Amino acid sequence: MKMNKFLQTVTGQIRSKEAKTYVKNELDKHLLNSKNAWLEKGYNEEEAEEKAVQEMGSPLTLGKSLNKLHKPKVDWVLIGLLSITLLLSFLPIMAVKEIFSSDFNFQALAINKAVFSIMGLCIAIGIMFFDYRKLKNFGYWFYLAGIGLIVIIHLFSNELLIGEPIISLGFVKIQTWMALPLLLIAWATLLSTTSFKLWQGIALFLLSIFVFTLVGNLPMLFIYIVIVGVLFVQSKFSRKEKFWVVSSLSLIVVGIFVFTTVAIVKGMIAEYQYARFASFLNPEKYETGFGYLYLQLEKAITNAGWFGANELVYLPDTHTNFVLATLIQTYGYLMGLLIIGILTFLAVRICQIAISIKDPFGKLLIMGGVTLFTTQFLYSVGMTFGVFPIVSMSLPFMSYGLMPTVLNAFIVGIALSVYRKKPFVLNRVKEPS
Repeated sequence: MKMNKFLQTVTGQIRSKEAKTYVKNELDKHLLNSKNAWLEKGYNEEEAEEKAVQEMGSPLTLGKSLNKLHKPKVDWVLIGLLSITLLLSFLPIMAVKEIFSSDFNFQALAINKAVFSIMGLCIAIGIMFFDYRKLKNFGYWFYLAGIGLIVIIHLFSNELLIGEPIISLGFVKIQTWMALPLLLIAWATLLSTTSFKLWQGIALFLLSIFVFTLVGNLPMLFIYIVIVGVLFVQSKFSRKEKFWVVSSLSLIVVGIFVFTTVAIVKGMIAEYQYARFASFLNPEKYETGFGYLYLQLEKAITNAGWFGANELVYLPDTHTNFVLATLIQTYGYLMGLLIIGILTFLAVRICQIAISIKDPFGKLLIMGGVTLFTTQFLYSVGMTFGVFPIVSMSLPFMSYGLMPTVLNAFIVGIALSVYRKKPFVLNRVKEPS
């Protein structure tokens, strides 16, 4: 009775419901161990219980201390970086106004952007309050959903966006990259499960590689391989297994590159795919086709000074795929460096959270999320400066559109959710039932 009263007093000082359960279980174990120790010394049960309670000190003081220690964590730094990024994402709308003058309905663009930004912030905050551990029961379902989405795009695409098949439903465009967060959750779940075998992972990975090749989006395929590779390196498998698998992944990447090169040389791919690769290597030769985009990007970047270009160059997809080039030529290299810096800080902060997490599933979720965020970021920057071929790739949060905002808000929300549960997930992690 004394132990129960002591536990009630302690947990009465703790606000978090989950923290109350966690603390109650931990203290109950400690009190029972202490009580048994006093019983072994010859004390009767009532005396042993009283001694165990006295050892713990004041229940009020202990309760207040544990309330501070086990309070759900909120990463205000990450939320602040997200808010700043969403505010800066209105700059491309202003840049579009300067370039196109009266050709766009800027009020509608600004309103939509405000709605998308508010939704993104709400999604990130909402996911923060969601218990990410509940996702762990649905790894195979997320895998099937991701694979199924790619197959549906392959079978029912009704439009091409920069050579990439998509399904256009009004202002919503369903693209291949939307399968990546689903597959990310799937691999984080499977690779953190102790019963998951290496041969199962290899089989699922090879199947997903085959499905990705159906849509012919090689940059997206490379990003997917990088995500799976990063998660595998962070997984429970031995160093020897990791070495052989990572080596095999590297050979797959090289093999895809060699096969693509041979296919281009031999004319074994579709005409539009050949034109996309050839125009990347020699844009002047295809200046009336895909090469036009490369030449316009080069002009926009070359003409821009530290504070913007005197004469703005027309770019298609100004506020979506080529948003960074638009910002640089409109506001200058300083603005471009500012945007790149903010997004870099955002990625670094997510990495710092991942390093501090002990839960294998939570760590893999964040590592996969930051890999997806970073690959989008780096590819978009590289594409802007002509390092990578042009594909439909958004600059996180800065590009206009609902789905790019939702995707990256999901990544930030997952990091916030895992960080919030950090006080309740120690090395002794139990899989949720």
